[in-house]
Amino acid sequence: MPKTAIVYDPFILKHTLEGHPENYRRLEGTWQLLQEDGILAELVRVPSSPAPLDAVLRVHTHQYVERLQLLSERGGGRIDADTYVNADSYQAALLAAGGLLNMTDMILTGQVDNGFALIRPPGHHALEGRGMGFCLLANAAIAARWAQDHRGVERVLIVDFDVHHGNGTQDIFYHDPSVLFFSTHQFPYYPGTG
Repeated sequence: MPKTAIVYDPFILKHTLEGHPENYRRLEGTWQLLQEDGILAELVRVPSSPAPLDAVLRVHTHQYVERLQLLSERGGGRIDADTYVNADSYQAALLAAGGLLNMTDMILTGQVDNGFALIRPPGHHALEGRGMGFCLLANAAIAARWAQDHRGVERVLIVDFDVHHGNGTQDIFYHDPSVLFFSTHQFPYYPGTG
């Protein structure tokens, strides 16, 4: 029977803004259902740890990451009309990306066959130099680069299935033939690309 990993850290629930549509309740509810249905007991738990800064900087600019950290340290604010940061957002974003890196390593070293990343803040709208569309760090892009840099993976396929186009992930790899980004989404929904 295939072994499936799950990465989740309760700290990521602290990235929240009351009344905002992207909030902790979605993950909290999913986690609760996995527990109640007994599915969680069958999954391999992946330890989370903050993503190394050098891994994040393979995808995002130093200026943006520094700005995100500073905004969080100052108690938060808005990156744009849709995208917020609070005092815990920077650490939550690093834990989300880092947990995904740990799961990527477990898959690529054969410890598990596949995995489910129950993480937030989300990432597929985050651009190289700024967050947008609720997204702070491009988690899948960071994991793809990590697989290439640390596990010798030559080519990566990212399949993004969401009602919204993952414009940030696509933009990051648009001119990189080693990563193919494939998105299924409804057009012309946000962000109106794809």
